[in-house]
Amino acid sequence: MTNEGTADTLQRAVGLHGSGHPARAAELYAEVLRNQPNHPDALHLLGVAETQLGRPRSGLVWIRKSLAVNPDQPAAIANEGNALLAVNEFAQALESYDQALRSWPDYLLAVYGRGNALSALRRWTEALASFDRVLELKPDFLEALIARGGMLQKLERPIEALATYDRAIELSPNCAEAFLERGHLLSERKQIAAAIAAYDRALELRPTLADAWFSRGLALSLQARFADAAASLRRALELDPHHPYALGASLHAQLQVCDWRGYAAAAHTLEASVERDEPVDFPFSFLAICDSPTLQLKCSRRFAALQGATQGAAQGSGPAAQSANERIRIAYVSADFLEHPTAYLMAGLFEKHDRRRFEIIGVSLRDDAQSPTARRIMSAFDQVVAADALPDAVLARRMSDMRIDIAVDLMGYTGEHRSGVFTHRPAPIQVNYLGFPATTGSPHIDYLIGDEFLIPPAHRTAYSECIAYLPDCFQVNDDRRAAATPSTATPTRALMGLPAAGIVWCSLHSSYKLNPPLFDVWCRLLNAVPDSVLWLLGNNPLLEQNLCREAAARGVAPGRLLFAKALPYPEHLLRLSLADVCLDTAPFNGGATTSDALWAGVPVVTCAGQAFAARMSGSLLKAVGLPELIAKSLPEYEQLALQLVRTPGRLAEVRAALAGNRSSAPLFDTDRFRRHVEAAYLEMVRRHRLGLPPATFGVAAEPTAMRPNP
Repeated sequence: MTNEGTADTLQRAVGLHGSGHPARAAELYAEVLRNQPNHPDALHLLGVAETQLGRPRSGLVWIRKSLAVNPDQPAAIANEGNALLAVNEFAQALESYDQALRSWPDYLLAVYGRGNALSALRRWTEALASFDRVLELKPDFLEALIARGGMLQKLERPIEALATYDRAIELSPNCAEAFLERGHLLSERKQIAAAIAAYDRALELRPTLADAWFSRGLALSLQARFADAAASLRRALELDPHHPYALGASLHAQLQVCDWRGYAAAAHTLEASVERDEPVDFPFSFLAICDSPTLQLKCSRRFAALQGATQGAAQGSGPAAQSANERIRIAYVSADFLEHPTAYLMAGLFEKHDRRRFEIIGVSLRDDAQSPTARRIMSAFDQVVAADALPDAVLARRMSDMRIDIAVDLMGYTGEHRSGVFTHRPAPIQVNYLGFPATTGSPHIDYLIGDEFLIPPAHRTAYSECIAYLPDCFQVNDDRRAAATPSTATPTRALMGLPAAGIVWCSLHSSYKLNPPLFDVWCRLLNAVPDSVLWLLGNNPLLEQNLCREAAARGVAPGRLLFAKALPYPEHLLRLSLADVCLDTAPFNGGATTSDALWAGVPVVTCAGQAFAARMSGSLLKAVGLPELIAKSLPEYEQLALQLVRTPGRLAEVRAALAGNRSSAPLFDTDRFRRHVEAAYLEMVRRHRLGLPPATFGVAAEPTAMRPNP
């Protein structure tokens, strides 16, 4: 090929490349290089095409060959940065962009690439400055405008971020990405209907946008539109089979309405993918799928990294100055200081804390001051921080300024969690407790409060936190549990829609904890005890329809499933006593659900697994003096439940023991728990003040004293 022919071929390649045909352009660049192997432009542009075609490592080779021929190419150096960015070599990419900008300070694409590299390195403020510089050079650079909005979100400046997205939409009304990012921001601000509208508009513009289908599905779940949510999440998977978290979120949405289609295959895929360290499920929903504490740790660590929890200060391990506080200052952080199981369990502890030694602060992430439980809890705190509207960094700074000694996260990775607050280390000692029954996998959480049944020593390495072992049970209980008002009608089986005679099996658990293997057992129990019924939590017609269909498929008449409606908590506690036996869920046991049943005097049969969530009910049963109700496998669980109702006098015997133990066993002794957990807090502070790192330790048990029956 003549030089003239080479130039013509290169010109045609550049034209094809510029018109969106990188594959055909790459063929022509290669043709040029067969004639002139060291042609710097052909080498460089072939590298760019390879990167655009999803082969960035190959692209990097060609671009570097070009730079070896001619090092003075700012555009090639910047494109080297693009290829490095594509292979997640963020620091090296930043070096390339900086090198290009030293030769050409206003090179637009290098400034933009630099912003992307800084963003990938989580250097949000610097990234924002780069995108601002891009927009000074080219105010209508749409991608930079959208990226700027993202940085403002990361910096917790939502009003400015929203204005930036709106500006992008003004410039390009048909830009699907701008509507997508607008939806993300609105969703974060809990404007769910507006977020869904934004996602819908993005999908009108680009129906194949998997991220929009995924985010729409999560938003629909927040509106309890679970069937629609599952369909949206499945569409995301169809478009992108490896979309992060879509498979787990889709299955969780199905479980919310007991739609078990594809359950076994999806559960197997989730476990295998977590084993490979892939981001396929959120830590909380994974607890209902997997009983391996090791896999739960991998799942949590992956999610913690996504939250930025590998950045900043790690565990509190350095020497510390003596606290200036006269009393140890404990901040309990939760969105659930309202009508919620966490509040029902914790209220008595907040009231009983020893104020001579401790100052108790409530950091409330969600306002609901009108509910009776919220009023009770807020009056129990020495101080309350209303934090619903505070960005993570601002809240962390507020807590740090208050000189908090111990920050107790009651949320973990549950619904309204604010795990990002703890990455800023607002307190020298940070504790995971109660709300999230698993390890956080975060280097910023120092301790997890547990007990030796819950976390046996053999499982200790599957928890990123050090364990503060309490002697009786990990779970606090309120010995002043809500009582019904005098006007409340005494519940009867007839009032609750239950049969006058026969065994009532009860399982008023959240529906996502139910699964086909467990339901197989329950249906066999119903078939083995012909006059029995199964009392489940209802309130969703689709859920009830699906469960009735599943029962019929297992030979159980749908009419033997009875569905309880939502009631105020005091009335719910009263109606529980109408059940004969409560059947626990596995692998995600009941927590508050189990202790409510035991408080109401109803025996609970559980199947203890390996992980924290699979051992909660067993811990509660041991603490109430009924370890014989703990099975080690589903077959044993089934047999144990049958023996309980088939052995003459056995059920009455267990109920009588439970009634007596309620006033003598440790489970419902709030003040005993208070003394034990305070001893744990004192040990954490002692180690910190000596400059020692967090360490696993146990609290010695106090003697058990008889108490009046609550």
